[in-house]
Amino acid sequence: MRIDHDRENNVAYIYLVDEIGEGEAVTQIEVEDDELRGEIVLDLDREGRLLGIEVLGASRILRPEVLAQAGDEADDEADDDADDDGDEGDEGGQGGGVGLPPYEPHLR
Repeated sequence: MRIDHDRENNVAYIYLVDEIGEGEAVTQIEVEDDELRGEIVLDLDREGRLLGIEVLGASRILRPEVLAQAGDEADDEADDDADDDGDEGDEGGQGGGVGLPPYEPHLR
């Protein structure tokens, strides 16, 4: 399990599996509760197994110590830019699951 955090958009993603392949998350369920101070979206695979949890308004829902453990997408992008020395390196883009893809909310 790992957590990535996009501070700019205040979104966190909790990966319950090492990597989620394109098209693998086929069902998204929005958790609706008046007590939530943000939004939570559950990503499930074809068999209904939970792959990950998207947290919109992450700083209002998750504890600070949880976010402190999260990888920061902006830091990852800065590291990628600093490491760009013209080598092609990791063509997969995910780098073994490092970093989030560009933020695209599921339910907007």
